Amino acid sequence: MRVAVDLRPLLEPFESGVSVYTKAILSELFKDANLDLDLFYQSRNRCEHIHELFPKARHIQYSNTLFHLRSLFSFPSLPDTYFKQDPDLIWMPDRRPFYKSKFPLLMTVHDSVPEKFKRSISLKGRLWHKIFSLKRLLKLVDGVLAPSFTTASILPRNMLSEVTYEGATLSKIAKKPSNADLITKKPFFFMIAPRDPRKRFAWFLNAAKKNPKVNFVWVGIKKSDRRFARTKMDNLANLFLFNEITESEKLWFYRNAEALLALSKYEGFDLPVLEAIEAKCSVIMSDISVHNELYRSNFPLVSNEDDLHLAIYKILNGESSVPKLRGNYTWENASKRTLLFFRRVILHKNR
Repeated sequence: MRVAVDLRPLLEPFESGVSVYTKAILSELFKDANLDLDLFYQSRNRCEHIHELFPKARHIQYSNTLFHLRSLFSFPSLPDTYFKQDPDLIWMPDRRPFYKSKFPLLMTVHDSVPEKFKRSISLKGRLWHKIFSLKRLLKLVDGVLAPSFTTASILPRNMLSEVTYEGATLSKIAKKPSNADLITKKPFFFMIAPRDPRKRFAWFLNAAKKNPKVNFVWVGIKKSDRRFARTKMDNLANLFLFNEITESEKLWFYRNAEALLALSKYEGFDLPVLEAIEAKCSVIMSDISVHNELYRSNFPLVSNEDDLHLAIYKILNGESSVPKLRGNYTWENASKRTLLFFRRVILHKNR
């Protein structure tokens, strides 16, 4: 079987849940000797970090801008010369295809943020998802992969789909961040999240105000994101902000924090929770669909700030809240489900 993979999610210079997913699934698929992978991306400019990850990736010199403009009216078809060898299937690891294909086309939908939580994305992103709506994109594809049933529930019932779940790969070593000594003077809780309204930063901030003898660390802030006023954060002596951290530093946080705070209003999978469980780190989780689907916690899931303060109190008094998995979530299992779905889509298309 020959599968062409559009590496467009890896064109972005920063790490995201989608890029982690793409690289992890591909690393597993490469282990299958019966699978030929044709990795490609379309861009005017060469993207060196893709070639560092995948030296054999093909850079196709077609204008994305031209394809976008044509797609406003009708999605263009891929040129006949696009592939050196015809694939059995094309896989888009994200929901951003804007072309038609005579080959079976498969897409991964990671969440329903553009539909349910538009404030979580930029104005440019909102415009993109309005023009290239999920409903419109689904007309192009022959199947959809989703990381959870929570995400798959937004798909039409007649849509060929498969839930693959995800996995967690932790660093082999833990490295203490250079300025972590300030954090460890007190017990600390941490959260991994960008400046995103659905992450419930207000709960996190109020917990820091209510617990001055405990440190709170926010990891994953992007300096260019201005959705929250910086002054509110800087006024608290027990609130610490980290931009990007390495995988080794992330493992240090999991191993040294009192707990990870996963307080989102909505997630498609919430990979940090799975990483925390793998690292034996306690987790305080919000009461949302995907957390109930994937994990069992010996703590009640938090529905409001009072629940959060009670959970923090319990952990500070020695109670552990490392959730248990409801399934076996690994990248190996995710890739196996993905591969089986590849075959299912191809058979369905060729009927």
